[in-house]
Amino acid sequence: MSLLIIREAATKVIEGYAAFADAQPEIPWRSMRGMRNRIAHGYLAINRDVAWDTVQTALPALLQQLPAAQRDADDSHSLPDAS
Repeated sequence: MSLLIIREAATKVIEGYAAFADAQPEIPWRSMRGMRNRIAHGYLAINRDVAWDTVQTALPALLQQLPAAQRDADDSHSLPDAS
């Protein structure tokens, strides 16, 4: 179920914050959305090897990339210094 949530969040970023997603090319937004669609809709059944690789390799890599993306998001929303 967690993979579905991650993929749904990626879809929301792509659709609602396209410029942000484009500015973070190291994060595989579209691949995450595609995985979500395959899981949610069961397109031609789920390849367990791909799902396992996602959990073992892609997810840990994503967890390392997200803090930098969050900092970029925070920086882009911060106000200029008033002094």
